[in-house]
Amino acid sequence: MAKIDMKIFTIIKEVSKRVPNKNFTDINGHPLWWHLLSELDGLDVTVNTDSQKFINQLHSYELKTINVIKRLQKHIDWENNKNIDSSPVEDMLFDFCETLDKSETVILTHVTSPFLKKETIFDAVNMLNNNKKSKSIHSIKTIQDFVWIKKGSEVSAVNFSNDKVQRTQDISPIFVSKGAFFIAKAGDILDQRKRLPQPVLFYPLDHIQSIEIDNLEDLEFGRLLKG
Repeated sequence: MAKIDMKIFTIIKEVSKRVPNKNFTDINGHPLWWHLLSELDGLDVTVNTDSQKFINQLHSYELKTINVIKRLQKHIDWENNKNIDSSPVEDMLFDFCETLDKSETVILTHVTSPFLKKETIFDAVNMLNNNKKSKSIHSIKTIQDFVWIKKGSEVSAVNFSNDKVQRTQDISPIFVSKGAFFIAKAGDILDQRKRLPQPVLFYPLDHIQSIEIDNLEDLEFGRLLKG
């Protein structure tokens, strides 16, 4: 496969809320962060981090193309401010894009997607480059099932009629956003101030690559699959 010129950007935090020390939790002899970064080693990867623990661990591994930038204080303050209900991730991405040529392809990914393969990223980049209308491409999981939504005390059907029995194959699929990747040109990200500039193209992941480590159940499942 021909080399694709792209810049990969990810963020590793010292502290996680739902799973304590999540990024450093052992999965079959390696910390969670290692599984994706070892897969991407050889590509141009930049990690934004507030974690000296990560930096120390990284030095103990022979990963040759992982660059580290330390989290800016403004983003640390943002994340610690309980009055702000948004994440500073996009702002970190904007700062990163400001250092690049506007024509560069940028991939925002997350180490909580330990089963993502670099060939999938290559394929997604090629799909975006071959699509003349879309400005970005995003990883999703497709669900072909009966989905309900709850708003307040009301529950309603999302993709099917509750007035008749339908076959699963006849209902509209639901696209679930996955944090495996957000891909766009640096210039488009900065022009629209979005990690997914419009219009967006969607890339369906297979079941394994769509797995994200967000809770203890995900963690145990990940250990079983990596075992």
